[in-house]
Amino acid sequence: MRTIAIIAAVLAMSAGPAFAQAAPDAARQNHLALAERYLVLTQGGDLVKQMRGQLEQSYEASGLPAEQRAWLIESVSETLAEVMDATVAEFRDDVADSFTVPELESAIAFYESPVGRSIVRKQVDMTMDMQEVMSSLLLPRMAGLMEKFCLRFDCSAIGEAAAKQGR
Repeated sequence: MRTIAIIAAVLAMSAGPAFAQAAPDAARQNHLALAERYLVLTQGGDLVKQMRGQLEQSYEASGLPAEQRAWLIESVSETLAEVMDATVAEFRDDVADSFTVPELESAIAFYESPVGRSIVRKQVDMTMDMQEVMSSLLLPRMAGLMEKFCLRFDCSAIGEAAAKQGR
């Protein structure tokens, strides 16, 4: 009888930590699932479809033959979808570590609403437009910066390295 009591006590003590560990694991899994949902709503899902539409418009104006345009649109869209899926998987833990469960739940509720979905779509368009503006502003400034750099330092090594890469 005493042996049974000792075994029961040992089992009870060892079961406690196991149950305690299971709860955080379940909580963490829930947190990670919320982080993934947040990322899909804000970075994936419909965004890939939206980017495909932008690709179609862009390639339509390219003058490429229809078969080449279709191949490029399909291939680039598939690649974007794969990259977005991989990004969500890679970044999920970081998002879970950055946001609390209540923050993620609130953000998900917002981004699942019509207003939230509209904002995400507009942000994608604005980001693409902003990149175009930034590129047009950045390229001449970088050229000027490199000119200043080459006036101050010897750029022959940079030129030689660039020439070798171009071969």
